[in-house]
Amino acid sequence: MQEKITYEKFVRERVDTYLASMYKDFSRSYFQKLINKQKVFVNNKIVVSSYRLRHKDIIIFEFEKEQKSQIKSENICIDVLYEDDDIVVINKQVGIVVHPSYGHTSGTLLNALIAHSEGKYNPYLVHRLDKDTSGVIIFAKNEKSKISISKQLQKRSVKKMYFAVVKGIIVENKGRIDAPLGRAPHNRKLISVNPLAKKKAITEFKVVSRKNGYTLVEVRIITGRTHQIRSHMKYINHPIVGDRQYGGPEMINGKYFGRQMLHAHNIALIHPTTLKVVNFTAELPRDIKEIFENLYFQ
Repeated sequence: MQEKITYEKFVRERVDTYLASMYKDFSRSYFQKLINKQKVFVNNKIVVSSYRLRHKDIIIFEFEKEQKSQIKSENICIDVLYEDDDIVVINKQVGIVVHPSYGHTSGTLLNALIAHSEGKYNPYLVHRLDKDTSGVIIFAKNEKSKISISKQLQKRSVKKMYFAVVKGIIVENKGRIDAPLGRAPHNRKLISVNPLAKKKAITEFKVVSRKNGYTLVEVRIITGRTHQIRSHMKYINHPIVGDRQYGGPEMINGKYFGRQMLHAHNIALIHPTTLKVVNFTAELPRDIKEIFENLYFQ
């Protein structure tokens, strides 16, 4: 049980806003849920989120115990890069969906993490990677860490770096794509730059290597939109190799590439507990390395 006595300077402040300001590791919406579940009392009475505090009000509440996940445990091999009491960092393999959804009710990364946790914690999804994108992905292990990382993502303070193999030779050594994204009018499954697009999206890139009509680029996303890199690279007429949905070639000198050559290489953020910058890297996968090691450009 937690108890707070309201001082005069907080008079007329909403109770949900006040609690969020006192416990910065938790969001206002978190306290609203506690209040809706009748787990917050003011002067021993149930209140609503909009209740305005008075001088010397006594607030009593209890942090909610984390419920066991309803996602099924599945023994799927995963590559754990790092783990502590707050986060677990995975090097995601190609071809695995991150979380259960319509059409993918099992065999996901979350199913694998439930098995990996052995009931000791409940993994929280804080960001995503597409099914055929490989590389670094972070999961929170408790509510506090989930909120901390989510806030950093909202503030765009999390730094994400990707590698992508794209069609064509990019002449510029570096570039910035600042073009809004939205659902493609002709196909709602795709994301595109179009007259109706309203979501601000910024992608920065620099060329790492050029070879026989293809370019390896290092990409940093300032915003985090669905299919952002894939859509932006198509927008500048350099679609990602293997990305059939966005017009990328699937064949290079007779070699078939059945997935987009996109890899989440590095992520940096503030650790939820130590408050120090932590940095995680996933080595380039073999299929991207091979393209730029003369294996298919003889």
